[in-house]
Amino acid sequence: MKVIILAGGLGTRLQSVVKDLPKPMAPIQDTPFLDLLMQKLLQYGADEFVLCVSHKREKIQDYFGDYFYGVPVRYSVEEEPLGTGGAIKQAFEQFGLDEALVLNGDTYVQLDYRAFFEQTQGQKFGLVLKEVPDASRYGLVQTENGRAVKFCEKSDTPQAGMINAGIYYITKDVFARELPHKFSFEKELLEPQVSSWKPLFFKADDYFIDIGIPSSYAQACRELKEVVGAHKNKALFLDRDGVINVDTHYVHEIEKCQFVDGIFDLCRAARAKAYKIIVVTNQAGIAKGKYTEEDYFKFRDFVHARFAAENCPIDAEYYCPFHEEGIVEKYRQPSWDRKPNPGMILRAVKEWDIDVKKSVLIGDKQSDIDAGKRAGILQCLYAGNTVHL
Repeated sequence: MKVIILAGGLGTRLQSVVKDLPKPMAPIQDTPFLDLLMQKLLQYGADEFVLCVSHKREKIQDYFGDYFYGVPVRYSVEEEPLGTGGAIKQAFEQFGLDEALVLNGDTYVQLDYRAFFEQTQGQKFGLVLKEVPDASRYGLVQTENGRAVKFCEKSDTPQAGMINAGIYYITKDVFARELPHKFSFEKELLEPQVSSWKPLFFKADDYFIDIGIPSSYAQACRELKEVVGAHKNKALFLDRDGVINVDTHYVHEIEKCQFVDGIFDLCRAARAKAYKIIVVTNQAGIAKGKYTEEDYFKFRDFVHARFAAENCPIDAEYYCPFHEEGIVEKYRQPSWDRKPNPGMILRAVKEWDIDVKKSVLIGDKQSDIDAGKRAGILQCLYAGNTVHL
């Protein structure tokens, strides 16, 4: 499921409380709103994000990088504001998309995004509506037989009804007409065409919030993390050979183990700041017949016992015994776990409820660094560099 998120707005109404940040990066209990939104989308099968960025875009690009929890993140940059329609159209054309889930980067709706996507596939367009007690700020949407048929103007009079939640299923066919370079998707395309399109709508019955004004943002700060169920822990991810113990090539003999200087001090400091300590290690020596899996387990248990004695116990260790060129048939295969793939890290994230944006990875090879970046870890360092915990 490809997801386009509109994250390029100026956020003028919110600048009185959130300065020097694009609106989607407004912090919710120290986690950017956009991070929480994308975490939820991952749970419903997002496999690629396209972020439409403009205002202070470097804040977004520096934070998310090229991957978010292992899922690719790409950027459609507006050198000048294009409006919602121009931004979506540019993203479709830039990345050759046939269909996408499209939503605003400043609105959170508790919704089964996958169900909406699948139920509207085969249509040219679909949208999500939300029933609210006061639609005056947004404008009502009239419906007939499961389809949206008319958009009504905003009103000064409070009135309950269905509103456009700003979540769409869009195919490239929507843009198969002459359109200006800059335009509002809602005002200049959707609203004039809705009576002829009569798009299917999906009703959202649960939590809804738009952080576009200070009062709504304050509400989101109070309650959104609990609604989304955001990751709560942070971790210090460590490669093993060359980071924990000196790498003497296919290390597996306890009597030859030499611990790297300073590793216990680093891990004690990490534990003191509430980091989980998690080891992620390629063990190709098993596939190559240099030692057995049982040898690995014995060495692992020895290392863990030493760390516990040093008052910095290791919380978990993930290992990959597979290699495509192994001589042991059982292990001769490619693996999503083998670094530079992020599989081991992503399993740890899920099992230990880890926030990768607050985590640190230390490795001694480029494959370690690449795996960390692909998992979305911001601070990926070579062993020996200064670590900021």
